[in-house]
Amino acid sequence: SIGSARVDLRVFDIRGHVVRTLVAAAQAPGRYAIAWDGRDEHGQSVSSGVYFYRLHTEHFTQARKMMLVK
Repeated sequence: SIGSARVDLRVFDIRGHVVRTLVAAAQAPGRYAIAWDGRDEHGQSVSSGVYFYRLHTEHFTQARKMMLVK
């Protein structure tokens, strides 16, 4: 749609492997909230530890570290 852009939001493990893709779609500008339930792409619970998330669009990329504690 007009004004929308492709958005990818992925969670990675410490080795850089994709754990889960949370968003992979075109979205209109605005504020969004999403929660990761600590599961991988297959629905399996992942272990506590350090993970990274990367938000990527055509004109913007940001990566941050996060800690999963169970």
